[in-house]
Amino acid sequence: MTAPHRPPLTPTPTHLPTATDTPPRRTTTGTAAPAGRLPEAGNPATPPLSAPSAGHAVGHTVGPLPDLAVPPGRPGVDAAAGRAVGRLPGAEGPVDRQVPGPGAGDGVVGRSGLDPAPTGGPVPGLPEAAGSAGRAVGGPAAGDAVERPPGTAVASGRPAVDAVAGRDRGWLSGGEGSGGRTVLDPSTGRVVTRVPDTDEVGVADAVARADAAFREVWAGTSPAHRAGLLRELANLLRDDRDEFAALERRNAGKPTARALGEVDFAAQVVDWFAAAARYPVGETHPAAPGMRTYTDRVPVGVCAAIAPNNYPLLLAVWKIAAALAYGNTVVVKPAPETPLSIRRLVGRAAEVLPEGVLTAVYGGAGTGRLLCDHPAVGMVSFTGSTAAGREVARRCADGLKPVSLELGGKSPVVVFRDADLDAAARAVVTGFTGNSGQMCVAGTRLVVDRAVHDEFVGRVAELAAALRVGRPQDPGTDLGPLISRAAADRAAEVVEEAAALGAEVILPPGRSAVRHDLDGGFFVHPVVVDGAPADGRAWREEIFAPVLSVASFDTDAEALALAHDTAYGLSASVWTSDADRVERFSSALRAGMVWVNTWGDTEETVSVGGLGRSGYGRELGIHAVEGYTRPRAVWVAHRRGR
Repeated sequence: MTAPHRPPLTPTPTHLPTATDTPPRRTTTGTAAPAGRLPEAGNPATPPLSAPSAGHAVGHTVGPLPDLAVPPGRPGVDAAAGRAVGRLPGAEGPVDRQVPGPGAGDGVVGRSGLDPAPTGGPVPGLPEAAGSAGRAVGGPAAGDAVERPPGTAVASGRPAVDAVAGRDRGWLSGGEGSGGRTVLDPSTGRVVTRVPDTDEVGVADAVARADAAFREVWAGTSPAHRAGLLRELANLLRDDRDEFAALERRNAGKPTARALGEVDFAAQVVDWFAAAARYPVGETHPAAPGMRTYTDRVPVGVCAAIAPNNYPLLLAVWKIAAALAYGNTVVVKPAPETPLSIRRLVGRAAEVLPEGVLTAVYGGAGTGRLLCDHPAVGMVSFTGSTAAGREVARRCADGLKPVSLELGGKSPVVVFRDADLDAAARAVVTGFTGNSGQMCVAGTRLVVDRAVHDEFVGRVAELAAALRVGRPQDPGTDLGPLISRAAADRAAEVVEEAAALGAEVILPPGRSAVRHDLDGGFFVHPVVVDGAPADGRAWREEIFAPVLSVASFDTDAEALALAHDTAYGLSASVWTSDADRVERFSSALRAGMVWVNTWGDTEETVSVGGLGRSGYGRELGIHAVEGYTRPRAVWVAHRRGR
C-alpha cells in the first residue's frame, strides 16, 4: 500500500510527526530524527531536510527539501549537465520480469529493508548467518527467534523451546539441517541470517493457536482491558525504539532518521487503536413496545495480516493494532525479505498479550496461500503488489472470506503554472524519492503545465541530483538501497527502455547509469524521465524505485486526462493557487487519497486506501473497524407471548 506520511502536530509547514514528537519512555542511545516529515504514505518516516549548503543550485538558491537531508559542502549541480538522451551506457541488460505471489513483496516490486551496523557485525540477538549451525528459527506461535546451539539438529515439526521464556515457542519447519531462507542486508547484498519458511503444519498450528485464543480468551475481554494491553504494546515499541530501528536499517536499508520515525509512528498507531477499542459503535432502532432492536459489530475471529517489505514494521502494526483493538486475534506474515522486526515485535508482544493472540509465520507466496486457504482464518488483510492482491482475492473468494487489499499505485502530481513552484518542486522530489521510491503512494508521474515545463523539470532534477545515495547508517544519506538486486535491475531496465523509445533521461551530473554499486548494495540514483512514452513501462507501471516520469499539458481537461491515464487509484496531488480549480480537481480526481498543495500527509486518525487496481478496504482511522468486524442485527423481546 502505502506507507504513510503524518500531519504536523503543530501549525508548521511540516508533515508527519518526527522522531522527536513522541519521546520514548526511557532514554535511548539512538539519534532522534530532526523535526520534519515522517513516513510517506504507502510508504513512512522520511528524514527531514537540513538546509542546503551554498553551491547546491546552479544560477539560483536551492531551498530546503522537506524530509531529505542535504549534506553541507557538496558541490553545485547543473541539471542540464546530467541529461542523457538515448540508451544509457553501463545500464544492466534486460531481466525477466517476475510476478509476485500473495506473500507481499515476493516479486521484483518488493517493499522494505534494514541497515548493517557500522562495524558490520551481527544484529543484536541474532546468530551469525554463516552456515546452518546456530541459525535462528522463527516460531509461529510467538515469532521469536529461537537460538539453536551449534551442532544441535532440530527435526521438522517438533516444538522449539525458548530457554529464556521456558515455554513452547512454535513449530519449526524447513527440515533437519536446512539453513532456511536467507535474509539479506540490501546495502551490502550480504546474508544477515536465515529464517526457515513455516510449512503447512506450522501454519495450521499458528492458526489453531490464534483460533483457540480468540474463542477462549480474547473475544471475551472487555474493550477497556484490550485497550490497556495495547497501550503496553505501544510502550514496548518505545522502549525498544533503537533496536527496532536498527533492524529496519539493516533488513530494509532505511536511513536511521527514517527508521526511528517509523517506530514512533507505529507506537502512535497502537495508542490510537487502544483508544478506538472503546469508541461507540452500532445503532438503536425504533421498535414496538416490549421489543429492543439494535445493531452492533462483532469481530471476525482470526485475521491474517500479510505485510510488505517497504515498511516491514509500520504497515504490519497498522493491521495488528486495528485487528486486536476490535477483538480479533492475528497471524502476521512479514515479507520474506524483511522478517526481523516482526519477529522481534511478536516475541516482545508475548510478554504483554495472552498466548496465541498474536502469532507469526514466515516465508513467501506459499505461506501466504496457506493462510488464505485456511478455513479458520476469518479475513485477510494484504498489502503488496496488484498481481499478488488478485491472487489473494481469488483464493479468499473460495472460502467467501473478506479481504482488505492495499495494492500498487502510479500516482500523478499535477502542477499548474500558478502554483508555488518551489514548494511543488520540493514535494515532487519527496514524492518520488522518499523511502528510495519504494512507496505505493509515490508520486511517480509528473503532469506539468507546458508554460512552466522547462523551468519546473529543471528545478526538480536539480533537487533530486543533490540527494545523497549511500549507506543507511551514514547520517548524510538521503536514499538507501532498494530491497533487492532484482528491484535495482528492473529500475535500470525500465529507464533504459524509455531512453531507447526517445525519452530524455536526466541523471545526476557525472552519472551515466541508473545503478550505483556500493560494496555490493542494491543502490540506484534518482532519475527523471522527461517525455516518457505513454505506452511505455516508465509511464504505466509501478517501478518501486526513485524514477519520475514527466508529461506536459495545455488545458485543464488535458491535465485531468493525463492524471487519470492509469488503472491505479491510490493517491493524487494537485498544485494550484486557483480556488475554483482546487475545488474542481479535488472532486474530480479518482484516487483514494487526494492532496492539494501538499503531498503525503498521513495520520492515524484518517482512514486511507485505494480505488481501482490499487485495491479496496481502509487502513487506520474510524473506517478500519469495517474491515475487522461485521455488523449484526439483534432483536430482544421483553414481553411474554411475542
